[in-house]
Amino acid sequence: MSSRNGPKSARSTKNRQPEETNITVTTNNTKNNVDKNNHDDDGDDDDTDDFLHCPCCQNEYNQPKMLPCLHSFCYECLESNLTQNGIGPGEAFLCPICKTQCVVPARGVRAMKSNIFLVTLQEFFHSKTLDPETECEACDSGRAARKKCIECSDWLCNQCCAMHLKVKMTKDHHLVSPSELESGQYDQLIKESFEPLLCSKHNEPLKLYCRDLSCQAPICTVCKTTPAHEQHDAIELTEQAKQEAGYIKSLMPATRAFITTTAEKITTLEIEEKSTIQIRKKLHKAINDRTQEVVERVVRRIQHYAESVLLKVEEMSKEHRKDLVAESEACRNKLQAAVSARSFAEALLSFDRPEELVSMSREVRSRLEDFQTPVDPMPPAWKEPRLNPAAAMVDGNDEGDDDQLVARLFGELTFEGEAMSRSVPVAARAFSARWTHDEKECALCDVTLDAAGNIIVVDKDNRRIKVFDSEGRLKMLSDEAAELKSPNRVLWLRNSGQILVKDEKYLKLFGQDGRFVGLLTEKLKQPVGLAQNEAGDILVTEWMAGEVVTLDQEGKRMKSFPVLCEAAGYITCCPNGNIVVSDWKQHVIKIFDANGRFLKQYGGQGSGDNQLDHPYGVCSDRFSHIIVSDTWNNRVVLLSEDGRYIKTIVGKMDGIEWPQAVAVDKYGRLLVVEQHGLVKFFQYLA
Repeated sequence: MSSRNGPKSARSTKNRQPEETNITVTTNNTKNNVDKNNHDDDGDDDDTDDFLHCPCCQNEYNQPKMLPCLHSFCYECLESNLTQNGIGPGEAFLCPICKTQCVVPARGVRAMKSNIFLVTLQEFFHSKTLDPETECEACDSGRAARKKCIECSDWLCNQCCAMHLKVKMTKDHHLVSPSELESGQYDQLIKESFEPLLCSKHNEPLKLYCRDLSCQAPICTVCKTTPAHEQHDAIELTEQAKQEAGYIKSLMPATRAFITTTAEKITTLEIEEKSTIQIRKKLHKAINDRTQEVVERVVRRIQHYAESVLLKVEEMSKEHRKDLVAESEACRNKLQAAVSARSFAEALLSFDRPEELVSMSREVRSRLEDFQTPVDPMPPAWKEPRLNPAAAMVDGNDEGDDDQLVARLFGELTFEGEAMSRSVPVAARAFSARWTHDEKECALCDVTLDAAGNIIVVDKDNRRIKVFDSEGRLKMLSDEAAELKSPNRVLWLRNSGQILVKDEKYLKLFGQDGRFVGLLTEKLKQPVGLAQNEAGDILVTEWMAGEVVTLDQEGKRMKSFPVLCEAAGYITCCPNGNIVVSDWKQHVIKIFDANGRFLKQYGGQGSGDNQLDHPYGVCSDRFSHIIVSDTWNNRVVLLSEDGRYIKTIVGKMDGIEWPQAVAVDKYGRLLVVEQHGLVKFFQYLA
């Protein structure tokens, strides 16, 4: 390891964050490692060669010590560099390759796990390599060695090879040339010729594995007869090795998927950064062009205003690029860690020797489990700036002070997620949820969306769950055998992909094929609304109890809080953590924080601004705006995240009649579900 001086690492894991050690390492390029992931059958020699050399000193490993992330360093390299960085026993440091946090054991670096796999691997490759100057090891002639006897582990000259084949005890031995050794066809024989690992207590081969919870370690046959193990369950070491190999193999598919998706996300982040730069350039050009159009009228004022707008764009793009770069760096570190762990695990599995498999399996499995969670492929969200030139430049209205006039003539900078200022929302499309074989008119009560953007509605009168694609084409109907009696709420569960339906006093689960799965929980008093928070917990409004009940994903009651409503109805969870509940009797919606603490109330019976009349469905978009179905006023209202009125999105003049439920799809469109069976889409944000 390098011995450059640098900042000291953290001296306590409790009070300070671990800092990077000043260790110079040489690692494979991340992109190359990703390419190897896509061609698993190639590059094995290169990967193995990497395993044989310390990434710090670049020499072959000497007493390799392994970190929890599966990266290894020479004992001396690790010891000296940690000492130079002021890191002692019990203190944290970051792996210089993948930035994983590690802790020095209380007994120092010497107590870290030795990587016996690397030691064996070195011996394995040395046994296959012939130095051109190597002399025959069976005679004193000084003749050059030509072949190796695998059983004797000796390099022999041609004459000794001939004699070897004539002697009765050695005539069946395998004499192999260097090229044949390099081909790999004798690898298994070489591994079988190795001396087995010996028991440190009895100096006997390790042939058994003690399965007792207090042991779980390889033992010899003598160990099994001792009082410490004679009552313990033990199996053949080879059998345990097969099980450990199976455990590791089961973790590999998700690890490979993690590597692929992380690499793809890095590409997405890079594309997004380039897009941000292009947007910035386009906006600069648009703003400068617009400035030129009006410069003769108010030169000084317009230049000042344009500079302020440019500054906003610079700040927005700078912040977004900063977020992109930070997340990209984090992804690169995770990718490097996953690729290294994958390569280590593949090498261990490929080598397929029981002693190493059993000894290393626990650490390998522990590391691979870090990569079983799917990667979120989306880059950090931002409110994309857009220049909206004003139409007032030619309307002859020059009233107001100079600053207002300049802003009105020039136009304004708007940001993605702001409510559209136009008086009429953009209607995208509409479709009917009525099915050809429905016995009654539709009575739509609720709507939810799945991960693919499919629209799931509940039809109370026809006692059906109906699933449509984003174009309004029917994809699935719930099973008639489910015998729904009066379903009026529906929720798609992110974690399981199942559909949760409130039917009278029961919460029923349906599979993606529409078949009834079972009850989520026992009968509730009077459940009404359904929602799911970011943690995956399910929130249910209880009308009779006047509270919101939180259930875990298995249906177990976790907690509850009072909502002080006369008729606690629909409920939604906002991205900012807030919870919104509608009360159609009090004609209000109430906002609570994630812990159930009351924050604000909006509404009161009426048809004016800041008033509601029988509010039913509520939802929130990714900006935490609150959207309310003001049902008896035949309109949908947009509120800020803190419950302030922004605007009426659509109303009766836009063709809205009895809006029952609302949702926002993945394209940012508002879905309005009308009681009598129509589903309508509107674009409501800039």
